[in-house]
Amino acid sequence: MNKHNFCSWPNIILCLLFASVLMSCNKNTPETTKFTGYVEAQLIYIAAPQSGWLTIMNWQAGDKINSSDIAFQLDDTFQLAVVNQAKAKLEQAKALELDGITGAREQELAVLEAQRKQAQVSVDFAASEKDRWNELVKQGLAPASKATQVNLDYEASMAKLQTTIANIQVAKLGVRNQITQSAKANQQAAVANLEQAQWQLSQRKVLSHVEGVIEEVFYRKGEFINTGNPVVAVLPNGALIVRFFVPQAQLSTIRLGDEVFVHSDSDETKAKIIHISRTAEFTPPIIYDEKSRKKLMFLVEARLLDQTESSLKLRPGLPVEVSR
Repeated sequence: MNKHNFCSWPNIILCLLFASVLMSCNKNTPETTKFTGYVEAQLIYIAAPQSGWLTIMNWQAGDKINSSDIAFQLDDTFQLAVVNQAKAKLEQAKALELDGITGAREQELAVLEAQRKQAQVSVDFAASEKDRWNELVKQGLAPASKATQVNLDYEASMAKLQTTIANIQVAKLGVRNQITQSAKANQQAAVANLEQAQWQLSQRKVLSHVEGVIEEVFYRKGEFINTGNPVVAVLPNGALIVRFFVPQAQLSTIRLGDEVFVHSDSDETKAKIIHISRTAEFTPPIIYDEKSRKKLMFLVEARLLDQTESSLKLRPGLPVEVSR
């Protein structure tokens, strides 16, 4: 009996060693780790830069849109009127500047020239009268007062002639330099007003500025839109990401740029890690201990590598599993 018990001890030791080896191997064997998460879309919301009535909306959810396409258009009746008014003011400013530079019109110069000729005739007549009466007064055939009168008439005629000649010269010179500068400034202001009016008009046609797929349409033709309200939501090309959560104990195995596999019910694709949260998503309201640290989860984001039309079965909001 004692011999039998003594002989069984080696077998017992061997069994214990084998079990220890199995447990050690089982502990060190890496398991396939899967993390739960969901698909999210980084949508672009195209909003109205101005308020107004929606006059053009030709998109439906699922339509493809290019960056140069008109996403929607607002009523532009008022903006067109403002542009036409600004154009008219610009033409008026140009005309005033040109009128100031060129001086008087030909018709005005013709009137002044006729006045000069009339004044010249009066001077010639006054000169002949002055000479004739002065000679008669010198001979004693006329009173001296007559000579004084004809001399004054001659001087008055000469003054009128000189005034007319000066008016012609001034009319040909144009306006003063200060007035010319003012006219140029008015024209520049009119140009700026026109550009502003044209920009306001251009804002009534809102371009997409992004390529992708129409995800949702919030307003329809005939509805009134306030400034800043989104009208359509666009899913840009390459905008699908996967958000999943990694326990604190496995966070050290995740690196930016790593590729992971994304699994859904009907699809499997690859993604590249683009963001790892610096803070835990779930923090228990107690002092950390060994058990509570297992509850810490960190958010990780990965962008899908293949986002062609055939691989876009992963729709936003779809739950997925992520593995390395």
